Amino acid sequence: MRQALSSIRALLITLGGVFLAAAASHVAPISRTAASVATLSNHSPAQELRGEITKANWRQHPEIKSIRALVQSVTAGMRRKSLTVRKRAFEYCEPYQDAERTIARDSAGRTRYYRNQGGSEDSSLTWEHYYDAAGHPRFILITGGAVNGTKLEHRIYFDEAGERIWEEQTYRKGPGYTFPEKWPADQLQLINPLEKFLSASACAEVKQKAGKQKRSGR
Repeated sequence: MRQALSSIRALLITLGGVFLAAAASHVAPISRTAASVATLSNHSPAQELRGEITKANWRQHPEIKSIRALVQSVTAGMRRKSLTVRKRAFEYCEPYQDAERTIARDSAGRTRYYRNQGGSEDSSLTWEHYYDAAGHPRFILITGGAVNGTKLEHRIYFDEAGERIWEEQTYRKGPGYTFPEKWPADQLQLINPLEKFLSASACAEVKQKAGKQKRSGR
């Protein structure tokens, strides 16, 4: 009887070792999977699904094409007057104070487009901002130039969360200028474009009345 019990005990110990070894063999892949998920979490879900945007593919990348379709929709809305457009103009008084501001809003009062222009004695720029229905910036086109003959086009694309996903700068003409390769966020209207449109300016506003311009402060 004792010999039989000893045999059973030995069998249980052996089976226990086999079970622990099998369990350990399944733990390692789980930890590796967790590490992979942590790495992937550094990228947006859209980026993971649609692939990385590169210099070679950005023009045809699905995410860029989707943003381009949104831009076309906003432009068409302004042309059809389904978006309400308002404009303000200002006299020149300081370098890069706004000379013009334009805003377009939908029937729910959401800003879909904001444009501002400014310049100095040696350069000028126009910023055109396009927003989705949630109010997130999706595309900004910066155009302008300098007295040395340079002509600039600078494009910035954003994902659904308003994060930059691609930025492209092109000099269409001239030797180039000191425009930034990555545009500073504080020069972009990423939030509250309506507040910026309505805000006071350091320069006198050009008032519109009966189809004629009347300059304020004069």
